[in-house]
Amino acid sequence: MKGKLLQISNDFADQKIYVNLVRNLSEQGFHQIVYVPLKWKHKIDWNKDSTIENVEYFYSYILKRSLLFRLRYFNKINLVTRDVEEKIDLKKVSLVHAHFLFSDGGVAYKLKKKYGIPYVVSVRASDIFTFFGKMIHLRRFGNKIMEEAERVIFINHSYVHILEEKYLQKSFANAIKGKISIIPNAIDSKWFNVQLKQKERTSPFKLLYVGRIVKRKKLDIVLKAVEQLNNNSHSEYHLDVVGEGGFMLEAQKAPPENVKFHGKITSFDDLLKVYSQCHAFVMPSIKETFGLVYIESLSQGLPIIYCKNEGVDGYFEKGEVGMAVNPDSTKEIIEAVHHIELNYQELSKNAIAASRKFTWDESTEKYISIYKGAVH
Repeated sequence: MKGKLLQISNDFADQKIYVNLVRNLSEQGFHQIVYVPLKWKHKIDWNKDSTIENVEYFYSYILKRSLLFRLRYFNKINLVTRDVEEKIDLKKVSLVHAHFLFSDGGVAYKLKKKYGIPYVVSVRASDIFTFFGKMIHLRRFGNKIMEEAERVIFINHSYVHILEEKYLQKSFANAIKGKISIIPNAIDSKWFNVQLKQKERTSPFKLLYVGRIVKRKKLDIVLKAVEQLNNNSHSEYHLDVVGEGGFMLEAQKAPPENVKFHGKITSFDDLLKVYSQCHAFVMPSIKETFGLVYIESLSQGLPIIYCKNEGVDGYFEKGEVGMAVNPDSTKEIIEAVHHIELNYQELSKNAIAASRKFTWDESTEKYISIYKGAVH
């Protein structure tokens, strides 16, 4: 690609996945511009990595935190578009990658209309559940953004189905369906550099939860399932909880026995110790775009219990690396735990093998193929 790739991401300051993509593209010879609109001034330069070659960063404290600003969607898009025009030499840009359909894709759409710059766009959870789901007046524009895009990239299979069933308007369907690609997120290579021992099913059987402690991740349901497992079985079950959040106090009010809250663990080595002591991972989270923590768990030989029709569901055969469950059913979580116990060594081996599909080399190769196709 002769010109520069403009990456627009309002979430760049908060998520390392974008940094990994930028780094890997740089190593493949791409020249990039990263534009990050912000609503918090203190986040300027967060996740900026000056060691990556051929990358220019533009952090712009331009977004307002008021509800009125958020509701005036087109005013926001026009504001950000003008800011991009002022800060970036668009004559040098060959392609735009907008990392959110509405927040970033709206800007890419405006730039294409004015300058003819092609773009690809990613669709994430907030696009499906907030914009398409709640902002009915913007649905047609969301379809127009996808229609004008060269490719529409989804992180998981389930959101493609939701889009097609609920939000893909008939007049746009033929144009958009042929543009859809599914590219999973990838985990950091450090997870693959760990020397693993063959995991055994021992007693107590230890479950692990790693993530923000918020209601949608269903820790309360997991706690009930662990309590019932211990009350109705001769075996013993433990749950290790790693993370923090506003739901923490509620989750801790009456925890069942054999539950340990670690809080947030920032040291990778300390986190690995917890993984090495556990047998399986459980987080039936809803509204989950992907969930890198599931793949990180697989890489350490932990079979996973995850939500049906969310996140990583669709990437594995049924029962291949764990079980997909109804997120509100303690019964299904308990059945999933028993399934994993009965098939533990096979599932643990499958987990490690499956995790190898989610490397940055794999994902970057797919993005590059899309970028080249979009430009040519």
